[in-house]
Amino acid sequence: MNYIKEIGRILAVLALQVLLFDRLHIGNWGMSMMYILCLINLPIRIPRWAEMLIGCGIGLVMDIWHVSLGVHMAACVAICFARPLLLNKSIQDLERIKENLSSQTIGWMEYAKITTILTVLHHFLIYALETWNMQFWWIIVIQTLISSALTLSIIFGYEYTKR
Repeated sequence: MNYIKEIGRILAVLALQVLLFDRLHIGNWGMSMMYILCLINLPIRIPRWAEMLIGCGIGLVMDIWHVSLGVHMAACVAICFARPLLLNKSIQDLERIKENLSSQTIGWMEYAKITTILTVLHHFLIYALETWNMQFWWIIVIQTLISSALTLSIIFGYEYTKR
């Protein structure tokens, strides 16, 4: 595993998030959170502690940038926790894959399913923790769906261009 390449990819995606994707909004209802692509596409054979630490670090950077008190960190750690569970449930021959998670390594349908679940989970946690009031649950659901659709369309577009 080439750690320098992985660190460079994470830094590039974080820079794109801060400089470009933070400006992609659909009113006050949704925004693109492309930085989760770093967490979704982590190498499959990465140790669990390293995956959680990377999620914590990326969430901390986004919390500092967005001036939010641990919201992004909690959501990132949650999807880093859920990712190996989804991979073990979805992919039968996980041992044969030695690369990063992508549509080429596991197939489009499995990649789309895993990416959609993790993206919706991440966005729901972000908006639920920001709102902190379930009285407005319908706003949380709408924001989650719109932000997830925007983020997933960019992620799938990126994956399609990699083919």
